[in-house]
Amino acid sequence: MYPFERREKLLDRLRKKGRSTIEEDARRLRVSRITLHRDLQELERQGLVKKVRGGAVFTGNSQFETHFDLRLKANIREKEEIARKAVGVIRDDTSIFLDHSSTVMVLARELKSHHYRNLVLLTNSLAIASELGGEKGIQVILTGGIVQSEFKALSGQWVVETLKRINLHQIFASVGAVSAEQGLMTQIPFIYETLPAVFQCGGQVNILVDHSKFFKMATYRIAPLGPSLTIFTDRDLPKSIRREIEKKGPRVIV
Repeated sequence: MYPFERREKLLDRLRKKGRSTIEEDARRLRVSRITLHRDLQELERQGLVKKVRGGAVFTGNSQFETHFDLRLKANIREKEEIARKAVGVIRDDTSIFLDHSSTVMVLARELKSHHYRNLVLLTNSLAIASELGGEKGIQVILTGGIVQSEFKALSGQWVVETLKRINLHQIFASVGAVSAEQGLMTQIPFIYETLPAVFQCGGQVNILVDHSKFFKMATYRIAPLGPSLTIFTDRDLPKSIRREIEKKGPRVIV
């Protein structure tokens, strides 16, 4: 169970009962008391609960920050730097796909400062569709799929089937980890199931990742590195890592 899933279960229980105890919830969720303390601290930071001796009480505020909301706040300077570079390769009168990631969401916002006559934009991101829907010169098409509420995304075969009907010029996506040996990786099962198929739909694949992703490993391998990829990252990526990545074929834009 991911931390955000556990915290949602804690919050749901608190909504129903009004109060919970760390001892009981630790047994129910099969985690340590220290882990529960951290979860409740995060929920308290968001103003959703109030920690009390031995547990927590519900404050009445039900606006829970999703995994997407939290990721959107992380490394924002790096994401904005990456977005400014990536937007420069997007041309008018083309069709592009933007995935649901927080880094690509920053790219979507960057599009609003540019002027397009006829840019067709497909996305599986509910947030991006809301952000750019109605923007002049950008035709937004939302794929079908299963709603992943924590990620404000659509997933499943419907995403891929929608993309197959469109001639894509470029794909913009992010991943959880990158390495020269393991390639592109993720910790999220639905991304592992969807993104490799998206890459097969044609178009130049652009990966947007901040430098921290090169120091991580993840469970699922999405795709190997190769010359078909362009990787946009920030200037804090060490030159030694950049050289190792480029040996595998991708173009790295820093």
